[in-house]
Amino acid sequence: MEPAIHRVNAPDVPSLHQIILACGFDLKNRFGLHHWLSPIYPLEQMLQDADKHEVYALTVGENLVGTFTLEMTAEVPLTYIKYGKIIWQVLNVPAVYVYKLAILPTWQGQGLGMWCMEVIERLATEQGYHAVRLDAVKTHHQLLSFYQNRGYRRVGELIFNSDVWIDSIVFEKVLVRDGE
Repeated sequence: MEPAIHRVNAPDVPSLHQIILACGFDLKNRFGLHHWLSPIYPLEQMLQDADKHEVYALTVGENLVGTFTLEMTAEVPLTYIKYGKIIWQVLNVPAVYVYKLAILPTWQGQGLGMWCMEVIERLATEQGYHAVRLDAVKTHHQLLSFYQNRGYRRVGELIFNSDVWIDSIVFEKVLVRDGE
C-alpha cells in the first residue's frame, strides 16, 4: 500500500492530535523529551493551525498513521525572530515551515518520514517556495541526523531559556536559488 496525504479541516484535527500525543509519550519514554505533551501543544492550538496553516493527514491504506503542518509564507515566523540566532542561506524568499511531523510509533522506521519530506519539498517547489525550514530538538541526535541526511543544513538555533520549551537546531533546505 502506498502512503498518501490529504489536507484536513477542523473536524479531522482531534484524531491527528492523538497522533501528536502518542508520539509525545513515545518521545518522553525513549528520549526523556516532553515538548509534545499537553499542555505545550493543546488541541486548541492544532485547531488554530488547521485554520491558519495547512495541516495534513498521512494514511497508508485505511490507516491514519501520521501528520504534519506547513506554514507557507514569505514572512519569518515570530518564534524564529524572537528566539533564534539564525543565518538563512537565502533571505527574503517565500519558504515553507514544517511543524509537528509525527508518525505513529508503530509505523516509524518504514520510510514514512522520508516520504513526507519528499512530498513537502515537492509541494513547496510546485507552489513557488524557495526553501523548506524547520527545527528539531537539539538533544534528539537521531532526528538531527535524519534532516542532515536529507540535505538540510544547520543554519542556527532557537534558544528559549525556558523549562517548557527545549532549545532546538534550525535547518533549511534551499530548493530554488535566485535566477533559477
